[in-house]
Amino acid sequence: MRASVISTDRAQCRDCYRCVRNCHVKAVRVQAQQAEVVAERCIACGRCVLECPQQAKRVRDDLPTVKAMIAAGRRVVASVAPSAPAFFHSRSFSEIRSVLQRLGFVDAAETAVGAEIVGREYGRLLSSLPPDAQPIIATACPAVVSLVEVYYPDLIPQLAPVVSPMVAHARMLKAAAEDDIRVVFIGPCVAKKREMTDDEVAGSVDAALSFVELSDWMAETGLVIRCRPASEDGEQLTARLFPVEGGLLRTARLTTDVLATEVLAASGLDNCEEILNAMRAGEIHARIVELMTCQGGCVNGPRMPKGESTYARREWIINFARQPEASIPDGPVSVDLRRGFSDRGLRLAAIPDEAIREVLARIEKYTPKDELNCSACGYNSCRAKAEATYRGMAEEGMCVPFMRSRAESLANVVMDVVPSAVIVVDSSLAIQEVSPSAERLLGSAKPALLGRHLSDFVPVGTFADVRATGQSVLGRKTQYRDDLVVREFVVPVEHSSFIVGIVEDVTRDEQHQHELDRIRTATIRQAQEVIDKQIRVAHEIASLLGETTAETKVQLTRMIGVINEAGRTT
Repeated sequence: MRASVISTDRAQCRDCYRCVRNCHVKAVRVQAQQAEVVAERCIACGRCVLECPQQAKRVRDDLPTVKAMIAAGRRVVASVAPSAPAFFHSRSFSEIRSVLQRLGFVDAAETAVGAEIVGREYGRLLSSLPPDAQPIIATACPAVVSLVEVYYPDLIPQLAPVVSPMVAHARMLKAAAEDDIRVVFIGPCVAKKREMTDDEVAGSVDAALSFVELSDWMAETGLVIRCRPASEDGEQLTARLFPVEGGLLRTARLTTDVLATEVLAASGLDNCEEILNAMRAGEIHARIVELMTCQGGCVNGPRMPKGESTYARREWIINFARQPEASIPDGPVSVDLRRGFSDRGLRLAAIPDEAIREVLARIEKYTPKDELNCSACGYNSCRAKAEATYRGMAEEGMCVPFMRSRAESLANVVMDVVPSAVIVVDSSLAIQEVSPSAERLLGSAKPALLGRHLSDFVPVGTFADVRATGQSVLGRKTQYRDDLVVREFVVPVEHSSFIVGIVEDVTRDEQHQHELDRIRTATIRQAQEVIDKQIRVAHEIASLLGETTAETKVQLTRMIGVINEAGRTT
């Protein structure tokens, strides 16, 4: 199984589907809301790396390998792509070579030398073709080669059996070296990292660094490329124009006139696929077709810096091409420039139509009218997305209209059945949404409520407090009207200007509580009256008993005295 040069940082990946939308060959699989690149489908164009807003796509880092080579004492030579001046804003290759030597490379040379040799080979190839030969496809761009091998395998016979400038230059460097060397390619391309491992050319290049990796390495060591004044006296080296659209044709000494019919140059994946489809249909009659997946050529490679126009980069390349520094062999070069290709076509089995309809039905698309074909999921049509879902490349939840409809329906169900009133207001306290319970509470229908200020219907103290503090208020009792008491649960919606209030009518509870309080107060008062009366009665009884006892005592004392007196007399 072919290893991918692009991986996903799962912690950074969010289900935005931007990589799916921008992948022309749909080599991105989404599982559990995580996007991963499928190596067998990927052509390593690097578009997903550029487009990922979360920077979750990672390109294989070859810098540790290169550092290890140098640290082990290997003799390492750099092959630097001709788009380097546009990245480093260099006017002289000697400036770049000097920095690379300080990093530990024994030497550095321009890949443009390999481009010159490859250009000559294309010239010889074209001169040997019969007049009625089918158009040949230039193979300098490894992403185009992968595109044909995987998605247009029927056009493999039309791929030019010529290695890329990177491979040609590496083979030249190794053939010319007196001892064993390692060759490291340095350029703006992600696909070069895969090309170096292809069976047909494996062993030519030992590592492939991007300009970004080299720039990071320079930053680590504090090295910078110091630009010297440009020379205006040099003769333009055509091979240095290789990274711009039509550069290969110029190097092969072929016309790039837009009116020419024998040659055809195009860049950008849309254009590449259009031309390949036209070749399938027999509509292209040019002798050679130069295709580059990056719009404008390698100067717009995925590892070039952002924010600079194609035209500014192109100008750097053109000016650099005039510098008299490259050493191009004059005579024949005894290096094998031939290569073959592999049929890596996917050979996918056809999907039964009923299976597609079943997948569509699961996202509530029962008729063609239900298929919006909005491309929000990343696929051009609902059917294409259904096919991807069937093959395990996509998920049902990627359908944005379906998920929105589902969320809205669930929200509506909740809003319809919740007994408490739900009121949503914006930062100005204008009503944005209400539940049926809220309509009854506020005494108006929804159309009459939306957009109105909440204060037109009820006191807004709690909502205003939440707006001012950003803090939730839970369970506050508020008198809305004389006949309406509520308990408010009001919370701010994070990362938005909305405030949601859940308002519970507690009027009956309050009335019940008042009645209980009234009964309790009355009972206590009545009990107190009974107690007071009992105490009063007790006091009266005690008082009465006290007076009666005193009078009886007096009478009895008198009687005793009379009796005693009578006894003494007798």
